[in-house]
Amino acid sequence: MTFSPVTPRRARRVSGITTVAAVAVWTATGCSPPPPAEEPTGSAAERAWTIAVGEHPLDQTIANVYALALNSRDTPAVVETSDRGPGDVVTAGESDLVIGRSMALARELDPEAFGELEQPSSAELLGVIEDSLDEDAQLLEPSSAVLGSSLVITTVTAQLNEIATEGEVDDPAFAAACDELRIGVRPDLPEPGPLLAEIYDCEPAEIVVAEESELINDVITAELDAAIVTTSHPGIEEQALIALTDAERAFPQEQFVPVVSAEVAEEVPGVAVELAQALNEDALVTLRRLVDGEQALSPQEAAEYWLVQEGFVAEPEDWG
Repeated sequence: MTFSPVTPRRARRVSGITTVAAVAVWTATGCSPPPPAEEPTGSAAERAWTIAVGEHPLDQTIANVYALALNSRDTPAVVETSDRGPGDVVTAGESDLVIGRSMALARELDPEAFGELEQPSSAELLGVIEDSLDEDAQLLEPSSAVLGSSLVITTVTAQLNEIATEGEVDDPAFAAACDELRIGVRPDLPEPGPLLAEIYDCEPAEIVVAEESELINDVITAELDAAIVTTSHPGIEEQALIALTDAERAFPQEQFVPVVSAEVAEEVPGVAVELAQALNEDALVTLRRLVDGEQALSPQEAAEYWLVQEGFVAEPEDWG
């Protein structure tokens, strides 16, 4: 992957932190300033770890968070986008580190065990992954953020159907209106029809599968009446949508999971654990917002901004 550093102009637009201010804080607290996240070059680039990740912008941002933090701890790493499933990459042993979502990993590593989970929790998904890994791979600490699902509607839809503006999907008013609703779902979820019918007594008039950004837009423009999206999606707050929580967990809860090759497992710096703990729900909302929309940063730029804000790496000198 070719890294594109944040330019001073863009850094000033999103950062608001200055090197002088940051140094003052470190001096006052007695802490050492964080190391810079420098792109590996020369011999370091030749021995750099490869971090495989899918094409979703948020997934790529998380991978860049790990890569930049590892680089700052003298562990050269580069991100490589893979169009293969994370489970395939893990079993093929093609990369030193794989960043994937726990549901996709569990489904690919052990389809039978995954299929036996009727309403998998995040802990159950991690259990399937850990049990499926052989001695060539090791599960690192997953992100503290748990990606749940919400069914989002507009205030107009809520008012027309008398659905509580702060409620849950099992609201009787939602079930009563469901057979007339067009509901969109993101493509990585299990078949939603049976789950909605069994758990929420909901049989929608139509179910449409599309990416989350498209689903949010279709709800806003009334092409859809509702959509099932990740709870942490920034579009929910930005568009003032009502999010009905999936209280009965009809849909899986997942986490970002790093899987490392056994060959380098003992060399993983402690910062990997710190990153997993820092990647909470608020962090994911921030990162998604940075890579979304017309003024979006690249995944590497967003990762660097977040790492600087969280104190993991030093602010680049060219940020001004």
